[in-house]
Amino acid sequence: VIKGVIGAGVFVLTGAAAQEHAGPAVVLSYLLATITSLITATAYTEFSTQLPVVGSAYNYISLTFGEYIAFITGCNLALELTIAGAAVARGFTSYFSTLIGQSPNALRFVVYKSLIEMDILAFLLVGVLTVLLVVGMKETAKFNIAVTGAALLSVVFVLVTGSTSVDEENWKPFVPAEFGFRGVLSGASMVFFAFVGFDTVATLAEETKKPSRDLPIGILGSLIICGCLYCLMALVITGMVRYTDINVDAPFAVAFDNNHEHWASVIVSIGAVFAITTSLLSSLMGQPRVYMTMSRDGLLPEWFAQVSPRFGTPANASIFTGITTGLLALVVDIDILAQLVSIGTLSIFFSVNMGLLIRRYTPKDAISFRDRVPALLRCGLLGAFSLIFSALYVQNEPSWSLIVMVVCIVLATGSFYMLRADEMNIPTAGDFRMPFVPWLPALGVLATSQLLVSLGAVAWVRYLLYTSVCTVGYFIANMLKIRDGTINWDDEIAASDAMYASPYSNSKVRFVELTDMSDDVQ
Repeated sequence: VIKGVIGAGVFVLTGAAAQEHAGPAVVLSYLLATITSLITATAYTEFSTQLPVVGSAYNYISLTFGEYIAFITGCNLALELTIAGAAVARGFTSYFSTLIGQSPNALRFVVYKSLIEMDILAFLLVGVLTVLLVVGMKETAKFNIAVTGAALLSVVFVLVTGSTSVDEENWKPFVPAEFGFRGVLSGASMVFFAFVGFDTVATLAEETKKPSRDLPIGILGSLIICGCLYCLMALVITGMVRYTDINVDAPFAVAFDNNHEHWASVIVSIGAVFAITTSLLSSLMGQPRVYMTMSRDGLLPEWFAQVSPRFGTPANASIFTGITTGLLALVVDIDILAQLVSIGTLSIFFSVNMGLLIRRYTPKDAISFRDRVPALLRCGLLGAFSLIFSALYVQNEPSWSLIVMVVCIVLATGSFYMLRADEMNIPTAGDFRMPFVPWLPALGVLATSQLLVSLGAVAWVRYLLYTSVCTVGYFIANMLKIRDGTINWDDEIAASDAMYASPYSNSKVRFVELTDMSDDVQ
């Protein structure tokens, strides 16, 4: 999983987050993003061990919120992985430019009054990796192992070599007055982009040999390692260069160049190119699985679920992912992409935390939507109070209003104890379970809502427009009768078994019992 996370954030966004939002306190931004991701990851892990099929958050939300919210979640996953891929592809161009001795923007071409910069190299990179994914997983795995090793060596090199050039004066003030702690939150919202890769392992759950053992290790372990590396690298870059002077496009390579260590800049650029390539490959690998799952459920045309008879891979979905990612990488600026992917990712994490509460506090023998209403109402109140608290904090409203909202959040969370625990869905012995329920997922809801609000109005306008378009698409799909309105988990498992039997999956999968889950879905 580390290969899918390292590269997207540290090598691409650290400079912009430090210069524009948090200064040296970007370290705290990474720490907050790591903690928020870890809380959400425990919910992901419980879901993924109970439901080890492709689709990740899309399937989890299907179980808890129903079809429409699941469709919007699937669209957000598409937004997350596609735009993440486009953003890191543009980061590849910046570091490749420094590698050949040019400025980070030298290989981009201005098309219209500096508003559109064509990035042909990023487009070509996406195309090459898409072909690699279509050809087969075995070949992709060999390539991935090679570049991941180089990327991790580059991270270690930055930490060791860069630490020798740190000037402690560059960390003063650690939290610049013009940013404050609200700037740290804004920075955390931006660098949250760096944690996109961890949920990709959940989209590949059905290809995991022992989900109950491997998924917790893969998801939680990778987040802890990557979070520590992110914080350390943020400390190094802000110590090497004054935050106002950090280069936004290729911060680490330019920092070494400015310190007259061109040889180190070359090594960093090579490592960044490898890290960004493997991170991009992870995004391009995860997105087709989401399209396939939505297609199996009838929310997308069957064309997306077709597996290539020659290569045994989801060729159609992979090609579509490659085209959309490549076109975005070709024309859209990385800052806009980062904001879009952060709000999409955070909205998914917000929903997954609430989804776990609904799943846990829905009776085992639930057969209708009505059975989920008590948990849904409590989650609705919790989510609303969390968003209101976050908005009040960002707007610097009086302290008494924040205290009132905190009390409301505590009461909404505590109200889950009013539901009968002996009737609830609790993972069986031997399966991973999220600890401290309902308090920990409630904290995840509050943390993600705070980062969501901190993204600002422009990001929200873009997101609401995107959600509106997806909503129209959902109603069109239903009018055209693409699906029959139900998700049959027996069919899901049968489809997964068929996938496992093809060359597309190289490892044998043992599925958990899902019969109780099918009763929760309308």
